[in-house]
Amino acid sequence: MNNPSNKFIKDTILKLLGAIGSEKEINKYIEKFSSPEQRFAVIKVGGSVIENDLENLISSLVFLNQVGLKPVILHGAGPMLSKALEDKNIDFSFIDGQRVTSIEVRDVAYSVFSKTNKKIVDSLEAQGANAKSVTSDVFECVMDNADLGYVGSIQSVNHQLINEILESDSIPVIAPIGFQDKEILNINADIATVELVKAINPYKAIFLSDTGGIFNQRGQLIPNINLALEYDELMQQEWLHSGMKLKLEQIKSLLDFLPKTASVSITEPINLPKELFTDSGSGTLIKHGYSVLQYQLTEKDVQKQFTNIIEKSFGGKLVDDFFENPNDLDIFMTTCKRASIAISNDFKIPYMDKFGVIPEAKGEGLGAGIWHEMRKVYPQVFWRSRANNPINNFYMSICEGCQKQDEWHIFWIGISDYSALKDCIEYAVNKPKSVI
Repeated sequence: MNNPSNKFIKDTILKLLGAIGSEKEINKYIEKFSSPEQRFAVIKVGGSVIENDLENLISSLVFLNQVGLKPVILHGAGPMLSKALEDKNIDFSFIDGQRVTSIEVRDVAYSVFSKTNKKIVDSLEAQGANAKSVTSDVFECVMDNADLGYVGSIQSVNHQLINEILESDSIPVIAPIGFQDKEILNINADIATVELVKAINPYKAIFLSDTGGIFNQRGQLIPNINLALEYDELMQQEWLHSGMKLKLEQIKSLLDFLPKTASVSITEPINLPKELFTDSGSGTLIKHGYSVLQYQLTEKDVQKQFTNIIEKSFGGKLVDDFFENPNDLDIFMTTCKRASIAISNDFKIPYMDKFGVIPEAKGEGLGAGIWHEMRKVYPQVFWRSRANNPINNFYMSICEGCQKQDEWHIFWIGISDYSALKDCIEYAVNKPKSVI
């Protein structure tokens, strides 16, 4: 990346990135990801992406290469393998999202994985990126589940081989193929990705899919998942199908292994730059997350922590008498002390007086997590927000009603009585400011 042509390409790409995020955001992530002390990213590419969206995949990977970033790629080939087996009239089945692998299935899988791997490498090199095919010597495995057959349980990962490829300025493209001595074994690509991330410990772990994330029962994208709060509930949902359930299970296993600050993203190839280089990201961001605690009759240390969150969030000073009537306040706070909600009960209907997330935690899903927990306690609540508050779009998406006035927008949930609603709006409009 030292010749003038490459410098021009990099500068041009950085300018184009400005269309999806601020210059400050872009530079922050470029500098962070370019650190020689930690690998950039492990990107798992689903087979359906290779089959249906190869052009966007290659474009996004070449884009990363042009700005000097070398990801580690691990790919699947599920749809292609299923078709090849059907064409050969070979029966196959799944157990909890993993393919049962007979010796016939294993042999076809090896052929399909090898061809798919070569397809990705050839496509990258055709666009000027150095790439290296890796179909052996990475995953040392054992067969420990007779029901699954020739499926490898990963015992160790040869990260030295991967590092050597990265140091040679190439992108490793790895197939989910394992070995037990000389025996070739099939590996679930999601499971292989988890073990690869554990071995490499990169800045980012990203799963690329053609759906671009996890969707709820109404077909809506779930932008953030806080595993500490939502995992058990999600795993019980009928709409979370076996493959995605296995993926979420493996992601939890991965995040349990990594530091609390780590995260995993599920997105689609065309949105990969946005996911990597903006705070808002794209797709579904999954974090180990933090629990939410509820405080009443708040103690001095809780008041201090709450004040810090709100003042950082609002860029102002919390009024001195905010805690004058602590019996009327219900404080929700994440255990990481970076997001908080205050519910005032001095009116006949609960009023959300403050909702704050510190700036450096934006985009991590803390706000959605603490909101979810607060709503379990308060099914009926109203609040106000300044007319120019950028969070109003979020409020509009979750409220059941809103009245817009010059200075304030008043939102509510669970209030159907018009007389009570009129009183709530009057209360909100006339309430003194609590941050100055």
